[in-house]
Amino acid sequence: MISRPFFPGARTAVLAFALSLISSPPGAADGTVVVTILQTADLHGHFLPWDYARAQKADEGLARVASRIATIRKETPNVLLLDAGDTIQGTPVEFLHAKHPESGPDPMSAAMSAVKYDAMAVGNHDFNFGLAVLHKAQKEATFPWLSANTRNADGSAAFQEYLVKTVAGVRIGILGLTTPNIPNWEPERNRPGLKWEDPAITARRLVPVLREKEKCDFVAILIHSGPEVNLQTGEPDGTDAENRVAAVSKVPGIDLLLTGHTHRRIPLTRLNGVPIIQPGRWGDVLARIDVTFTRGEKKGWTVADVKGELLPSDGSVSLDPVVVAIAAPHDAAARAYMDEKIAIADGDFPGTRARLEDSALLDFESDTMRLATGADLAMTSLLPGRFEGWPKGPIFVREVYGLYPYENQLVVVEIDGATLKACLEHAAEFYGAAAWEGGRLVLKPKENMIPYNFDVIQGASYRIDPTAPVGARVKDLAFRGRPVPPGDRFTLAVNSYRAQGSGGYTALKGAKVVKEIQEEIRELLIARLKELGHVFPVTDRNWVVAPDVVWAPATNIRE
Repeated sequence: MISRPFFPGARTAVLAFALSLISSPPGAADGTVVVTILQTADLHGHFLPWDYARAQKADEGLARVASRIATIRKETPNVLLLDAGDTIQGTPVEFLHAKHPESGPDPMSAAMSAVKYDAMAVGNHDFNFGLAVLHKAQKEATFPWLSANTRNADGSAAFQEYLVKTVAGVRIGILGLTTPNIPNWEPERNRPGLKWEDPAITARRLVPVLREKEKCDFVAILIHSGPEVNLQTGEPDGTDAENRVAAVSKVPGIDLLLTGHTHRRIPLTRLNGVPIIQPGRWGDVLARIDVTFTRGEKKGWTVADVKGELLPSDGSVSLDPVVVAIAAPHDAAARAYMDEKIAIADGDFPGTRARLEDSALLDFESDTMRLATGADLAMTSLLPGRFEGWPKGPIFVREVYGLYPYENQLVVVEIDGATLKACLEHAAEFYGAAAWEGGRLVLKPKENMIPYNFDVIQGASYRIDPTAPVGARVKDLAFRGRPVPPGDRFTLAVNSYRAQGSGGYTALKGAKVVKEIQEEIRELLIARLKELGHVFPVTDRNWVVAPDVVWAPATNIRE
């Protein structure tokens, strides 16, 4: 055995060196680090793989997402977990909690905290139950809610603007942004004193702050908004009032765009050179982005590579037991609520042709709105893209959820005949093309017009000619059998979303509000069904789709 001299502190130095190797992030010794960013968006209160409206299993939910997250965290220590908003609204779980907030912590806030999210951006639907419910959930979360472009009346920030996290030695800045179109969707009472700056303007102000003041090596935009352009062609798609991702992508200094709002599965692609991704809705996929950094002697950390994938929440993914335990009592209450029988339909209330002809289904909805308000007219639409309707037999709460999935309140506005005509003309734009085929008039919907923006009026009669030019399709408009001149005045019952002029119904923007009903329209429908007990399908055929018909000039009709 050869002995070596012992120098004081040598053992300490060796131990310190060994510990530095153990504690250094993977790859740091050779100047390379990989940071994994995980993202969800538009969870909308979906905890478990269950569709409450259809009472059936579904490949979705935070419990499956959380299981994937746990597996990834075991594989790599360098993980950031983010969400792009619309979290505390969308299922009966969150609806029931919003109605009884004193019952305990917001379930989604509690579950996301348990999963250890690092941050989330605020979404437009997070305002649906008002600021008291929103701020309660925000305070109960262990992670910050970000929205730099949501401002108070005095211009100050209403939420935390950004978050800086150091992961594996890399300083990462996360700027939170929200769709600016909220004033066109939410009534003032749900957003008192708030205003929204264009996200691109906010990004131009704060990205340099993250780069220069905060010394961030990497800047990610966490935004509840989608691209306003076709990602293949770059052509605008007409949604720039709510979607601002393309505009934000032009701001210098951005490394990654984590998006939401449009419920799309957008695999990692590039927009104006910036990587962009979007993880669908309801936890149906988890977005994973692996960012490789290299470190130079003078330049610090730089991005060497960005890879991304969308990981589906299918049956191969187990359920996270912690999320399941948090969700369990709320899930039981939601299922019991949805399974409640509230009335009997004494005939079919079909919904498949509700955009082609008057229907008993929408007549019942509109009549409920008029009865609740005393308004002259009611305007509504079939909200689901496809809806079979209510079959003859028992009607459960879930059937009403299927018809009216949103938490819209009821508003009465005052309009004139010109506004009424303008609203109907906008609805009639839904018919993009019309042609006679095999003796039938075949209609095709307008490209990019959302089906629920085809509204119908109850209380007036009219005809739509889809073969006429846009803006001149509504014919024979009458109220109580008398033609409607532009100056006539009416009260109109509409949902709170439409009352802001949303969905292209700009004629309603700024209309005088004469009454507001605090209950959601869905709850009004449930209450009326309970009161009636039995309902029979009745359609008054107050509107029809019918082209102009005239006699040929040479036709002789005998007296």
